[in-house]
Amino acid sequence: MKKILYVTTVSRTINAFLIPHIEMLISKGYKVDCACSTDKSIDKRLLSKGVKIYEVPFSRNPLGKGNFKAYRRLLDIQRINNYDIIHLHTPIASICGRLIKNTFENVKIIYTAHGYHFLQGGSKVGWGLYYPIEKVMAKLTDVTININREDYEITKNKLRPKKCYLVNGVGLNLDDYKQIPQEEIMLKKKQLGLREEDFVVIMIAELNENKNQIQLLKAMELLKDKYPSVKAISVGEGSKLDELKEEAKARGIENNITFLGFREDINELINISDIGVLLSYREGLPRNIMELMANGRKVIATNIRGCKDIVWNGNVGTLVNVGDYKETANAIEKYFLENNKTFKVPDEIKEYDVKNIVEKLSEVYEEIEWADRPGMSRRLAEFHEGI
Repeated sequence: MKKILYVTTVSRTINAFLIPHIEMLISKGYKVDCACSTDKSIDKRLLSKGVKIYEVPFSRNPLGKGNFKAYRRLLDIQRINNYDIIHLHTPIASICGRLIKNTFENVKIIYTAHGYHFLQGGSKVGWGLYYPIEKVMAKLTDVTININREDYEITKNKLRPKKCYLVNGVGLNLDDYKQIPQEEIMLKKKQLGLREEDFVVIMIAELNENKNQIQLLKAMELLKDKYPSVKAISVGEGSKLDELKEEAKARGIENNITFLGFREDINELINISDIGVLLSYREGLPRNIMELMANGRKVIATNIRGCKDIVWNGNVGTLVNVGDYKETANAIEKYFLENNKTFKVPDEIKEYDVKNIVEKLSEVYEEIEWADRPGMSRRLAEFHEGI
């Protein structure tokens, strides 16, 4: 039985994105364990399948002392368990994990990059600091999986690991996103202090600098007097909550936007909303846009890597420039004035179905198996072109 270690900086990444991947591998006969810093208890579905969880003291600061301890801990875990494959997610975990290759040459290293910190038109700091690190780490990587086209082209043409693939994100369980009856929509609106006639804009994103909620606040300020029935709800928690609440108050829109914090009723909240927004500076391949698509809501998103991979035609939504709150307000106004309450799920959402993603992932693992067999080089080349 082949053994795999999944490594992420924090456990919430496993719970949020990786359970279907791990369950697929277990169903294929692999033994899978996880290593992470536990910020959330690991989902019981994995524990019930015999997945062991190893605590690793990762620090989110790339130069934090905890990461030296984390690296040594990973070495000990590998020395004891002798995993055949280590699959890495998130930047800090990926650096510590790939360094293991220097000690254990035969272990296969897979890295799923959820969005590089350097990108076309990005800051000099990103390119000056993170690109050289990834360039070096690529030499220790057997397979890199990218989730947007821009990162994939950088990997293929500049980083050049042994193999690289483009896969459409981590996957979305489309069964979790369904329309609810109108009476339930009205009840949910009432619970949130919204009126039946309110036009609701939803933003599902952690409250941090990168997610750029301030662009929405500035757009709402422009719309508040002209269209008082346009309301925004912000779903997510984060370090900027108090600052954003103060900003909303200063702009006189504290009654036009509601900060809901962490929620588990995402499907219901999307159902009461008319459109969604995502105004980030940087993304990998944003699943929150997929969630909105799955319920037929159009999206206003910034014209950046990842977002423009998904919002590439009018069926999905509209792209605006980062920081351009006037353009954002105009896009919201356009959808408000259309007054079209017919929601149609675009066909494009099928590309991000978790069933398709785990199938692609399964093929990548099969190639790793084939790579150890003699006489497979020509077949592997054909397979690689077909992914």
